[in-house]
Amino acid sequence: MKQVYFILIVLIVAACGSYEDKYIEVNQFPDYSWVAAADSSSPAFFDRYWNSNHYCFNNTFDGAITWNDYWPEAHGLDVLVDAYLRTGEECYKTAIYNFYEGVKDKNWYGDTWENEFYDDMGWHCLAHMRAYDATHDERYKESSEDLWYWITQGWSDYQGGGIKWRKQSDEVKDDKGIPANGPAAIIAARRYQKYPDEVIDGLNNLEWAIRIYEWMKYNRTDLSSGRVYEHFDNTNGDYSYDVGTFIGAAIELYTITKDEVYMRDAIKAARYHMSANINTNNRVMRDFGEQANNGNGHDVNLFKGIFVRYFTLLIQQPDLPENDRDRFILFLENNANYLWSYGTQKEPEIKFSYTWWETPGESVIWGDLRSAISGATTIEAMARLEEGGFLD
Repeated sequence: MKQVYFILIVLIVAACGSYEDKYIEVNQFPDYSWVAAADSSSPAFFDRYWNSNHYCFNNTFDGAITWNDYWPEAHGLDVLVDAYLRTGEECYKTAIYNFYEGVKDKNWYGDTWENEFYDDMGWHCLAHMRAYDATHDERYKESSEDLWYWITQGWSDYQGGGIKWRKQSDEVKDDKGIPANGPAAIIAARRYQKYPDEVIDGLNNLEWAIRIYEWMKYNRTDLSSGRVYEHFDNTNGDYSYDVGTFIGAAIELYTITKDEVYMRDAIKAARYHMSANINTNNRVMRDFGEQANNGNGHDVNLFKGIFVRYFTLLIQQPDLPENDRDRFILFLENNANYLWSYGTQKEPEIKFSYTWWETPGESVIWGDLRSAISGATTIEAMARLEEGGFLD
C-alpha cells in the first residue's frame, strides 16, 4: 500500500467513542523499498552499537558502555533476531550467541538473568524466547523459563492483583502498571502455546495470561475509549510502549481463544493511540519526555519502537478487519516515512533521531542506543510488512 501522499487523521468523539477518517495531502515521500532500507539500517546499527569485545551493546553512538543498563539490551537482542530471521546472515546469529554471556555479565544483580525490576526481566524473557525460536540455543530456553518463574513471583493479590514494578516495591496499587504486566501477559500467552502443560503456583500459562490481562484491562484502560494509561489523571503518562504491550497481549489471547473481545480490545487501543498520542501537525507518534535532558539516554526514546513491534503483529493478524488494517498501515507507513526521510541521518553513517520528524543533530546524544533501537526496529518492521505483501 504505497499511498504516500496522504496521512490518516482519526477524530475521536470522546463521549461515544466513535471516530471518522479524513485524509489530507502532505509532503510527497519517495517510494521507499523498506527491505533496502533495512539492509542499510540493521547493519549500521550492528556495526555502530554491537560491542564485539564485551558482547553487549554500546549505549552511545561514540561507543560508551553503561554497565548497569540492563533493559535496553533485550530490545537490542530483538533487533538482532529480526535481522537474522530476515537475512539469515551469520554475523547476527553469532552476536545472538555471544549476547547470552556478555549481557548476563552486565546485569548488576550478579551472574544471573534475575533482576530487581520485573518489567526489565519481562523484556529479556520475551527476547530470549525469540532468540531460542530463531537459533535453538538451549541456553535461551533455560533462561526464559527462569525469567518467567521470577516474574510470576511479582504477582500480589493486594488491592486487586497485578505484578509489581520491582521486588522492593511497597504494596501499593499505583506501583503496578503496564510496564511489568504487559510483557508478562504476552510471555504467559506465548508460553502456553509452546508449553501448554507448564504450571506455576497452580496456574497454567493461559490462566496466568488471562489473570494478568484482565488486571490491566480493568485497572489501566478506559473501557469506553480504549485509552491505556499509567495514571488516569495524567495523560503525559500514556506511553506508546504500554499501548503496544497491551495490544500484544490481546493479540496473543485472541490467537489462543478466538474470543472476539480480545480483537476488539486491541483495535480500540490502537485507534485511540493513533488519535491521541501523536504530533497533530504530522500524525507522527510522540511520547512525553522524549526530549527531556536533550534526549540524553532517556528511556522514553525507546518506547515507540516497542509499540511498532506489537502494532505490526496486529496488522499481520489474519482476522483483523480490512478497513482497520488499511488505516493501521497508513498510520505506520506515515511514521516510518517521517523517520526515514527526516529523523535519520544517512551520511556519513546512519544515525537515528529520537524525534522522528527532526533531523539528528551532531551531538552523540542523538545516537543514543534507545533511539537507535527504536528506529532500527521500525525499519525492520516495515521490511517485514513489505515482504509479506501488506504494503502493495
